[in-house]
Amino acid sequence: MVDISIIITAHREGVIAGTTARSACQAIERARAEAGLSAEVILVFDNASRDTVDVLEHGFAGFEDATVRRLDVSVGDPGQARNEGIAAATGTASTFLDSDDLWSSNWLVAAHALNQKRPDAVLHSACNVVFGQRRTLWWHVDSEGPLFDERYLAWGNYWDAMSFARTEIYREHLFAPNDLKLGFGHEDWHWAALTYANGIAHKPVPDTLHFKRSRAGSQMSLVDAAGAVVRPLHLKGEPG
Repeated sequence: MVDISIIITAHREGVIAGTTARSACQAIERARAEAGLSAEVILVFDNASRDTVDVLEHGFAGFEDATVRRLDVSVGDPGQARNEGIAAATGTASTFLDSDDLWSSNWLVAAHALNQKRPDAVLHSACNVVFGQRRTLWWHVDSEGPLFDERYLAWGNYWDAMSFARTEIYREHLFAPNDLKLGFGHEDWHWAALTYANGIAHKPVPDTLHFKRSRAGSQMSLVDAAGAVVRPLHLKGEPG
């Protein structure tokens, strides 16, 4: 068992996936050097284009600070691709990265340190910097802090899926698939609401950033275009 499983989901990101690989490698190297942490990388190729596969595999070729494994799946859904990665994970904790997004280099070190203090929580970056088609800043709110209002989860999402938590939390609370025909999404919004309803805190990791690419044709843009709504919450004890 390793300390951290890093699950990178890939589709048709192409050459930009090389920058994602470099970002992950820098965070892994820092985690090993500063905290002695071991890591594995699980590349989940979900109907991925050939150039995306080649770029990502080249990005980790010869990288010795982590074991790199490949999964080929055909689920066509970001949440289901993450579930596939979690099923294969051997790390005590896991974290996600889409193959056109980036981490600040301190993400693994800082998130693991807070996870040691709060193994019961799901951790997020302090802020997301959204670039590309849309440019925004998304500050993550502490569910145990004064700015949090649980009623807001019925109207919008506080947190995204590029999180860090003990692997068993992800296994016990799987991501539900988007159902665009029925207008259900986003999967990270549903997952955030479901985990919070089951007593799991969501907390930002101070002094960390995630850089998220906004692009036309992504699952997020398709859900937005469909006018999707969050799925109803399941009550504690009810089957998911």
